[in-house]
Amino acid sequence: MRRTLIFGLLALVLGMGNLSGQELVSSALSRDTIMIGDHVEWVSKFNLPSHFTLKIDSMAGYVVPGVELIGEFKIDTVSKRRGISQVEARATLTSFDSGSYKIPPLVVYIYNGEHLEDTLRLKELPLEVTTVPIDTASYQMFDLRSNFNYPVTVAEVAAWSGLGLAVVALIVLAVYLIRRYRKRDNPVDSRPQKREAAHIVALRELDNISQEKLWQDGKEKLFYTKVTDALRVYIEERFMVKTMERTSAEILLELSDKELDASDRKILEEIFAVSDFVKFAKYRATQQENEETIPKAVKFVTNTYLRDE
Repeated sequence: MRRTLIFGLLALVLGMGNLSGQELVSSALSRDTIMIGDHVEWVSKFNLPSHFTLKIDSMAGYVVPGVELIGEFKIDTVSKRRGISQVEARATLTSFDSGSYKIPPLVVYIYNGEHLEDTLRLKELPLEVTTVPIDTASYQMFDLRSNFNYPVTVAEVAAWSGLGLAVVALIVLAVYLIRRYRKRDNPVDSRPQKREAAHIVALRELDNISQEKLWQDGKEKLFYTKVTDALRVYIEERFMVKTMERTSAEILLELSDKELDASDRKILEEIFAVSDFVKFAKYRATQQENEETIPKAVKFVTNTYLRDE
């Protein structure tokens, strides 16, 4: 009461105006009786000059043994009128032990800027915590029950099935998009590629050999090897005779039953003979033999191709 009177006189001096009929400080619980585990609001109200502020002494944890403060006090300005601010301080209490309790006085500090004007100590508040009464005469203890196995419902199966189908659909869509993207960036011509005719391939290879000027640089063995290889590939394609793993004599023997003109056969025999001497007998071909080899090979290919056409 003395603190309240002091605060009232202080408010009058500081210009609180006409506060007749208003209580300067009030503190109460939203309920004075609760069940174990229930919550109760602790509300304190203050009428202060607008330039005043207040702080509340920390009461973290247990207010008294058996009563617990949940969180901290929340201070808020509810209204302002004629230079007077109505400030509320709220906190939540709970208890898990039945009994009668006295909530200790709330300590409040009044500040004018940084200067402490006054300290208020509010009244104690009673709180009754009750529990559920048990009829010990009819109360019967039961053993713990084992786990229940509830049947799977259609709704549960449908939900998981739908989720699975959605995941599969997303995977299929992703694979499709990735393949389509790759095909777009790397288009592949699916049309069958037209194979070049055997005589065209042979004539182009003989022309390349001629441009290399191998025998002129002293590379006669390489020159005759390339010429006979080009002829072997052509003969295999043109006459359907295996040539790459056979000797010159074996190739000529296989060609004996083919439609091959005598003059063309003679050209082929001359080319193979000089080639075998150069490659295997260390024979030095004459300049005339070297100069005539490419024209003879071209003539053989051209004659057999035209005759086939």
